[in-house]
Amino acid sequence: MHRAIRCFFTVLIALAALALVAPRPAAATSQIRVKEVTFPVTLSDGNTYSIAGHLYYQHSYRNKTLQVAIHGGSYNHRYWDAPAVNGHPYSYARFMARLNYAVLAIDQLGSGESSRPPGDLVTLEEAGSGVHQVLASLRGAHNPLGHAFDEIVLVGHSLGSMTATHVQGAYGDADALVTTGMGHVPVPSPFDPADFAALLQQPYFTLPAELRAEHFYNPLLADPDVIALDNAELIDELPRALAVSALASQYDPAVTLVDQVTSPVLVQLGELDPIAPGSTADLEDDAWTSASSVTVQVLPGMGHDFNLHVHNLVSWLPIHGWIAATLCGG
Repeated sequence: MHRAIRCFFTVLIALAALALVAPRPAAATSQIRVKEVTFPVTLSDGNTYSIAGHLYYQHSYRNKTLQVAIHGGSYNHRYWDAPAVNGHPYSYARFMARLNYAVLAIDQLGSGESSRPPGDLVTLEEAGSGVHQVLASLRGAHNPLGHAFDEIVLVGHSLGSMTATHVQGAYGDADALVTTGMGHVPVPSPFDPADFAALLQQPYFTLPAELRAEHFYNPLLADPDVIALDNAELIDELPRALAVSALASQYDPAVTLVDQVTSPVLVQLGELDPIAPGSTADLEDDAWTSASSVTVQVLPGMGHDFNLHVHNLVSWLPIHGWIAATLCGG
């Protein structure tokens, strides 16, 4: 009964916070602190590499629910911390930090400031092992932050959602899982296989600007200046093995381990996302056979890159509300 009452009032407080935050999304960003951290991880080749992260928080990161955010392919942690453009905010990390979370946005191996192992080493399993080591350290005080977190939520986007799902299925490190821009119902790929065949000649590669603009955005709800910023400043490379393993196994539960996730799960699909369309929502929860609960949300008018559309709050606000209701710690 006490937990139920606490949950009820937590949700009420969360809703009140939304009423205060939503009309003024660009306010108070100067109060957010950013701490750069590096986590050592060991891969199957026996070598130690580093996973870089940026921690966003307000006042203190202690005794807060921690969101660990994993970017998708051809991005790094800045997908979660894009700058404001034409007065509109695009930083998920800073938005959530203002709502009293700590947000650790990591660079997946091979991207951003993380180590760059051989491009054919970093498979989905190796990427997942690295994230697992980061999360395991965050449960104790022996980590670069010197603090043990009691509540951890994994939040992924696209390929990062696939990594997060694999990690949660293999290790169960987080208390809850949020996936965005990724589904488990097979759909035709919008990409021409010939385009990928050419790109995969290199151990590290990125997607050409024209493909990113075409497949990552609904142009009716995306600022052209944001798309230009994306291709100029947010773009990054990804390891060939990670791309190949993801492309070959996206719908294979033996690799994704989606059927082994036991925590609560929130899945967000973009209505107009050509990669993981909202039209598959009615079948999506069938993949999560072991999850304690599954919530599937379809975001109206949304393309693939949720954070970088002008109506990004239709993603961010429900994530906050779901975490608050699910963990009663948001």
